[in-house]
Amino acid sequence: MIEVNLVFLFIVFFVMFFTLVSLFFYLMIQKYMTNKKKKKIDQLKEAYRLDMFHFLQSGEDSKLRPDGSQEKYIALIELLIEYAKVLESEDIKQRISVFAKKYLTDYIVGQLKRNRWSLRMNALYAIEDFYMIHLSANLHDLYEKKQLTLAEKFQILKLFAKFGDEKTIHYIRSVASSISDFTLLSIFLLLEEDHFHNLVENFSQLPERMQYMVIETIGKKQYLQYYSLLQNLLQSDEEEMRIRTLKTFAYTGAPVDEEILADFFQSSSWQVRMMAAKLAGVKRLSQYAGQLVSMLSDQNYVVRSEAARALLQFKYGANILRNVIDESHDDFAKDMAREWLEKESTHE
Repeated sequence: MIEVNLVFLFIVFFVMFFTLVSLFFYLMIQKYMTNKKKKKIDQLKEAYRLDMFHFLQSGEDSKLRPDGSQEKYIALIELLIEYAKVLESEDIKQRISVFAKKYLTDYIVGQLKRNRWSLRMNALYAIEDFYMIHLSANLHDLYEKKQLTLAEKFQILKLFAKFGDEKTIHYIRSVASSISDFTLLSIFLLLEEDHFHNLVENFSQLPERMQYMVIETIGKKQYLQYYSLLQNLLQSDEEEMRIRTLKTFAYTGAPVDEEILADFFQSSSWQVRMMAAKLAGVKRLSQYAGQLVSMLSDQNYVVRSEAARALLQFKYGANILRNVIDESHDDFAKDMAREWLEKESTHE
């Protein structure tokens, strides 16, 4: 019995050893092949770099036509991406797009069908860099596939927004709950004005998170035509809505209703008080200097800090803070005034 067990253990050990050795050699071969392929791609990139530059300047592409080898396709794509990221000329961008449509379409469509996630994502990034709007139908087909990952869905949504696709808003609504605020905002920022206007027109029917990102987009894109919407949202019953709307006012040139703003300095929410102080500072609403001085004694540190920062943006703000140090009986107010005067002196 003992001899049988020993033989069995020896066989197991031998099989495991053989498997590990085989795996080691397999990985070594894979690494060798990968490095060899990368080296060839780098060599091709250097060989065609000057021809690519001449093409982007003149439009002559006879020396760049792919010969069917995967390495050349990859080399050309990487070269085009490098130039697309550093050259801002619309003529050059147009040439890149035309070249990609003419020579790279079949290859990129093939990559979209690959099983490896990274290859599909790289293909999607290439479609964005080369503005391959003619592949919209392929993207719709891909988007409907059940096995598509969220990362791929989000990238395709960005492409739809960039291409002005009519279904963009419909798709966004269906996956909004799965999208981070950052991703949702990045998609909204890419929307054409007409499509974004449709979002605003149906603002009340949008999920709350989408409403927040619409408000932030208005601020970042400086869409002052939606001033009346922002004014109405300042009086919303929802605290978060008021906070985000105040933030948008702070980043746009839109004038704020000063009577409405005055009430926010006394809000029970420290976030609202903070944003009211920030808005007063950004727009240099010196008539609120008294409220801001009072806020230097606020129980919340962030509110005190924002009030001091706001005061320093007024013409005589530094003098106001010095008076606080000399005359105030509140240690919080004095400390905050000193802190911001010191910060101001270090920046001069």
